[in-house]
Amino acid sequence: MLWLFARRTEYTIIQFLLDRTAFILLRFLWHTKAPCGLPLSRDQGAVIVANHHSSVDPFFIHLAAKRRVRWFVAREFFANWFFGWFLNETGAIPTRRGGIDNASVREAVKLLQEGKWVGVLPEGRINTSDQFMMPVRPGAALLARRANVPILPVYIEGAPYNKTVTSPFFMPAQVTITVGELIYPNDFESDQAMIVAAVKAIAQLADQTDYEPTLAGKNWKPTPEELAQNQQSPEDDPSE
Repeated sequence: MLWLFARRTEYTIIQFLLDRTAFILLRFLWHTKAPCGLPLSRDQGAVIVANHHSSVDPFFIHLAAKRRVRWFVAREFFANWFFGWFLNETGAIPTRRGGIDNASVREAVKLLQEGKWVGVLPEGRINTSDQFMMPVRPGAALLARRANVPILPVYIEGAPYNKTVTSPFFMPAQVTITVGELIYPNDFESDQAMIVAAVKAIAQLADQTDYEPTLAGKNWKPTPEELAQNQQSPEDDPSE
């Protein structure tokens, strides 16, 4: 029976079981309110960007998308047997921290041109600061421009997190997903201008009308303190 259900989707049986487990968490533990789909056709590639306050943020985007979204994740987390298995099953794209990882960019661009959706959390690590969003990198815009697809900004409100990757699985929450309008590469002269516009759109969805995004340095690398924290929580790391 599970095999028949899985055949009707783009998932394998294992991915289908993971999807159903995530659905239970999203509905009954995190009480997630999400729109009925995204403003994208099934054959239209797009880069989805969002704020990043929790290790399970991709779960919330997945609920809104109602299809698989391929996420950028720092390469070192694939070395862990459990995280590596889970990330491979979900189709995550391994990438190097800091600089441009040409292999991951090529893979993502190919997926986007095939009509797939790629998720990027442009802060690059979980935001535990008092800022609305930390400095961002233009990797999402680079992908959108090379693949000639739009960016879709999404705001995640109320995501649970308490210092470790596993903490959200023991934390009830009230999460709301709000989706913005598509942003197209041809409307911007640079990747930097495009990602700033996307982050401003996220801020508008959060009613943070006075927020001014800042860009991370071109050669940004995580500090030793951030690396120590990240050993406990795999996060996205889009290429610059």
